[in-house]
Amino acid sequence: MNFCVVFDVCMCVCVLTFSFRCILYIIVYYSICFSFMITKYSRRGSKWSRVAPRSIGERSAVLSKCGRRCFLGSEKTFPICARLGSVSSSNTCKINRLGVQAAYIRAREWASITARKKYLSKKSAHSHRRYTAIARKAKSILSK
Repeated sequence: MNFCVVFDVCMCVCVLTFSFRCILYIIVYYSICFSFMITKYSRRGSKWSRVAPRSIGERSAVLSKCGRRCFLGSEKTFPICARLGSVSSSNTCKINRLGVQAAYIRAREWASITARKKYLSKKSAHSHRRYTAIARKAKSILSK
């Protein structure tokens, strides 16, 4: 629960009866709310989901500028470089560690899904071996 909601009730009471205690409530209210905002905005660029190339157009742009080294899978699957024009990439083709970690997690997940008997009857984009190979490649990049 957010602390700002708790102090909103106290603020309503303070409007009716203004006293020294109300001033303390106001000071505590603003200090807690602003500390939440500062930590929320300071962590803004740290997530892979904010800089990952999502659409096919973004992935094509990364592929044409940076080449195959920004993807662990075949064609445009498992991107590990940030999309072009994002704040953290600044139009460079550096490998993002968060992207490699996301690719590793997703490859391990799909390797376990494709290994199940229920899934084997359906056609899959990659086989179980392909996903484990992608996971091994991502793990070797992370261990460097």
